[in-house]
Amino acid sequence: MMSSLLQSSTTATPVASMTASTASTATAAAAAAAGTGSTAAVTALTATCAALALILVAMCLLDLPYFFRSLFSYVSATCFKKKLRATDTAVYSSVCLTSDLDVYLTHMNNARYLREIDLARIEFLLRTGIWRELRRRGGLIFTIANSVRYRRFVRTFSRYEIRTRIVYWDDVSIFFEFRFVSKADGFVRAIVYNRQQVVDCSADELMRTVVGGGGGGGDGADSTEAAKTASEGAYRRPECPIEIHHWIQSNLMSSASLKAEIGDGDPL
Repeated sequence: MMSSLLQSSTTATPVASMTASTASTATAAAAAAAGTGSTAAVTALTATCAALALILVAMCLLDLPYFFRSLFSYVSATCFKKKLRATDTAVYSSVCLTSDLDVYLTHMNNARYLREIDLARIEFLLRTGIWRELRRRGGLIFTIANSVRYRRFVRTFSRYEIRTRIVYWDDVSIFFEFRFVSKADGFVRAIVYNRQQVVDCSADELMRTVVGGGGGGGDGADSTEAAKTASEGAYRRPECPIEIHHWIQSNLMSSASLKAEIGDGDPL
């Protein structure tokens, strides 16, 4: 009997050792798995924090909403909206959001009107072919003056449209009119006159080509032929509106006063 007990004890010892070893291995595997999962979670959290930090830095350094909306206007004008003639009126629709409000939180901030006409002008230049012809000629266009008259508030969450048209141009500049019209009642809430200076090419020749039917399409010969046809009767520069005339004179007097005051020699 004693030898039988000893034999049983000897047999049980390896089994217990194997069980303990298996349990130890399982525990180690579970700990390793938990460690791997914890590392992955930390990595994901770190990546998320880094991405948020980059977005925050970008928002501090750049006006991201403006760039995104400009991109949207570009895509919309080139891919979805129909083409227009340079003498047509373009309509750009928008809504007064909370990001557009002033300190009273009831209507659009005065500075936002100029932001909105930027977006409307992008669409107009692309849809009419002016931008394409301008770049074909190697030119650029910049704002050098604005005149804004606020007639009534654009209220929070109200929908409105900007009606854009060219009212006049000369040899160096194109003059735009932007009307902010509320969709609820059709009232002109504000009117903006915007002067765009054309550099590295003639504004009059640019408009002669676009109005005459060139539109920036085709090769140089086609554009030259369109300009020739326009010059023979299809093209006519509009008369300068009286308010634009007085605005130009006001700008000239302002430039003269500044030149007399500081003698900078700048023609503008």
